[in-house]
Amino acid sequence: MRSTLVALLLGCVIVFAACWLVENRVKMTFVNDSDAPLCFNLSSAAAERGDTCSRVKPRGTTVWSPECSQSGEEPLTVVLSLEQGGHEVYNRTATCNEWEEPGARFTIEQRGRELVVADNLPDTTPSR
Repeated sequence: MRSTLVALLLGCVIVFAACWLVENRVKMTFVNDSDAPLCFNLSSAAAERGDTCSRVKPRGTTVWSPECSQSGEEPLTVVLSLEQGGHEVYNRTATCNEWEEPGARFTIEQRGRELVVADNLPDTTPSR
């Protein structure tokens, strides 16, 4: 009886730990076809302050996987700017689930003197 109780308790602890340790992340792929290195932040305020950002390398593909809430319903903002604290070229907010569904892919192109960023979110995705 005692060993059964201990085994049951140990099983519950293992299941709880496994659920608690699982991270919910959304994979974001940035395809930068321009010569400009970009900064990736999760808020406009962080970008404006010049906070440390994740680099999106020029002429290459960069993958980042920011954390999300377990439900995936929390809003996640993606901000791309020229260098740390530089001019903002992209800003869009959607839930983690909305980003994850189409595969969160961003394509950055140079058109004349302007950078154009396209994502693969459906146009019906609300921007917050």
